[in-house]
This record gives sequence, C-alpha cells and structure tokens, in this order.
Amino acid sequence: MTAPFNAQAIADAALETVLASQWRGEPALVLRSPPGAGKTGVAQRVALQSATMLDQRCMVVTQTNEQAFDLTRRLASNAHGMPIHLFAKKAINLPADVAQLPNLVVVHDVASLPQQPSITIGNAAKWSWIQTEEPCFDVQIVDEAFQLPDYRFQLISNLAPRHVLIGDPGQIDPFVNCEIERWRCDPAGPQVSCPAALVERHPSVLQLDLPVSRRLNADTVSLVQPAFYPDMPFRALSQNRSLHFQVAGIMPFDAALDAVAAGSSIVMVELPAQITGEADGELAQELVTSITRLLGRSAWMHDDGASEWITPDKIGVVCAHVSQVNAVRERLGPDLAGVFVETANRFQGIERPFMFVHHPLSGRADATAFHLDAGRLCVMLSRHRIGCWIFGRQGISHQLMQFAPVGDRSLGIDDDPEYRGWRAHLTLMAALARAGRVYPAVFGLPSSAANQLTG
Repeated sequence: MTAPFNAQAIADAALETVLASQWRGEPALVLRSPPGAGKTGVAQRVALQSATMLDQRCMVVTQTNEQAFDLTRRLASNAHGMPIHLFAKKAINLPADVAQLPNLVVVHDVASLPQQPSITIGNAAKWSWIQTEEPCFDVQIVDEAFQLPDYRFQLISNLAPRHVLIGDPGQIDPFVNCEIERWRCDPAGPQVSCPAALVERHPSVLQLDLPVSRRLNADTVSLVQPAFYPDMPFRALSQNRSLHFQVAGIMPFDAALDAVAAGSSIVMVELPAQITGEADGELAQELVTSITRLLGRSAWMHDDGASEWITPDKIGVVCAHVSQVNAVRERLGPDLAGVFVETANRFQGIERPFMFVHHPLSGRADATAFHLDAGRLCVMLSRHRIGCWIFGRQGISHQLMQFAPVGDRSLGIDDDPEYRGWRAHLTLMAALARAGRVYPAVFGLPSSAANQLTG
C-alpha cells in the first residue's frame, strides 16, 4: 500500500539535506527552487547554522536593498540576540523598523566587518567594492541567485571559499545593460545567471531542488509546473485556501469570479480580438471593473487557517509594460488605491492573495522574444496564493501558431529561450482551454448587460 503524500515531511527532508551539505563542507551548492518555496527562509536557516553551530563568518548577498532589509528583519528576529550586520553605504536610508532592531549593527567599510563568527548582509553591488586577495568570510550565500549575472558574481566570489547559490530558475533572466553578441555562443558567458554558469563550468557541483511550493496551491502547480518547470517536478504544500462570496453572482461575467471560488485558481478572461499595441484601454477598464466586482460581492478568503475580508491591499495587478501599468493605475480611483500594480520585473519576490494579469501577447500583431519570455509569464502566474485572472484578447493561441519560433540557436548553445517561452505559452493556453477556464469579458457582452454590471 502506497503511503499518503506528506508535503511537509518532504519539505523538511529537503531542508535537512541542504543543512547537512554545509556540515560536510561542500565547496558549492546550487539550490533550485520553485516559486514560493521559501528560498529566503532556507537562506536564513543556512546562515544561522553557519554562524551559531559551525562558528563561521557568513556573508549573505541580496540583489536589492529591499531584499537585504527583509532578510535583516527575519534574521534579527530569529538570531536570539546575536548581532546581525548590515553592510551598506553611509547614506543608506534604513526603514524605521529596521533601524530600531536592537541587535542590528550597520557596517560601512571593510575594516569594520566582523572577524568573529557572524552574519553580514549586503547587496551584490556593495559587496563588489571590496578589493582583497584573501577571503573575508567562510561561506557566501547568494539569495535570488538566478537574478545575478555571472560577471557580477565573479566580482564577489573571492570573498569566501564556499558558496551557496539559492534561486528560482523559472524567473526572468538577469538584465545586462550592454551588447552580449560576443558571448552569445558561450553557455557560461558573463550574461548568464551565476548558478547556470557555475554548473556549466563545474558539472559535478552539488545541485538540489526544493520539492514543494508554500505559496502556490495544488491547482496552480498543476498548470505552472508542466508549462515552466518540465524538468523540475514539485508539489504544493498548502491545500487549505479558498475564496468565498456573500453576494451571489448574477451576471454572466461573474462566472470567472465564481470559477476561482469553485477551486480553479487560474482562469482567463477574453475580450474580442483586436490589435491594440501595448496600451489597451478597454482591457485595463475590464480589469479594473473585475476588481471592483470582486470587492463589491463582499468577498472573503480562507488562507491556511485564517479567514478575513478581501480588501484592495490583498490584490495585485501585473503587466509586461510600464504603459500598461499606467493604464490600469489611472483607472483605479481612490477606493482602489491599495491595489499594487507593477511590471513583472518589479513583481519578482512579491506575492498577493489575488492577482490580475495583463497577458503579454494580448492585442499584439507579433510575438517577439520579449513577449514570449517564459520567465516573464511564469512570474506573472506565480504571485498569487489563492486566485489569478488572466486578461487578454481572443486569438492568442492562433497568434502563437502563426509566430512559431524558427529554431535559430547560437553555436554551442543547447537552450532555445524563444522556443521555451513559446512552448510555455502554448502549454498554458491549451490547458486552460481543455479545462473550460476561458470566460467572456464584459466588452464581449451586449452593451445593456455590460452597463448593468459596471453601473
């Protein structure tokens, strides 16, 4: 008889494997994580073990100051009074709650770095200013490592003899603000994410995967994993999340909202086919109308044992372009000021119970590499904890077939990002269509019905 699947036990076993690798003194570890698997929590556990049990000097590398502040908060509250060092510039403007942490020590220069077992946090840009031939630390942890290009990692890799690179391989590739044509045939080029480059140079490096997502529910995993992580199976940890309405749905469009309440965590809302370019005022208005309708039906949610009313701050909107972000923001109004609207790049590392997504290919006459990017769509569809509504124009599947990638690849490169993105988009659209999760938008209804709903 097969034992029942225990996601928590599997997650705990994976964490124990990661921690055990540090006791063995592994020179390098690449830890791949699905969305919402608790990457930062793992980084925190590894750092605390290194400093408190292995008597090591541990440096933690983040990609932004905001990530450094978040990790500082977590470590300071779990370090049992042990000083947590923040390596930052002198003019840094610390958030009030971070500045008031009793065990925080802010360090501005190399001479002030701790020499005893300790934890020091800083962003990659700040760490890169250190010029030394001798290691300053015993172990280096890189959080969100797949966002760090290899050329920036090489600037700081000499600061410690051992490395732990933690990140999500399905996110948006690192942004490099220069011409990379000369390295396009190099699978370990400076523009490649540092974990991918490290594995390419040293195939024997220890690689581990986190097997569960703490954010995504089982229904979302069943759609996201085959489309974006075909070679990295994972499961959902939580099964106890749901959306509820006190006001019953009476309009045709309410079907899209009710579908999420019935357990379909990702659905699509389609407007009539039309070439609009980047900014689509009708789609932006449709999206805002849907948010208003969600809140107007006195919705409440159950999230891992806690029940509460849905308010604007529980909702996020993610778009591919800044112009689309602005189109949504200008239609929200003061009552919806708490709704967080941003591009996919800036939504990385952020989550909301409910997400509204502007499909990257909606309203376009083409399908460029930017809009086909698998990482961008993956970020968009993995920010929610309970429900996600995708908004787009009809005909996206036909558009994908019309602009299928030709298969051009650089010499020596096995990966084809354009094909990978095309496949992810097509896999998702096919899954939504098969499951009957595509619903008409208000603009697809007769004007009288649309006016009744929006009025």
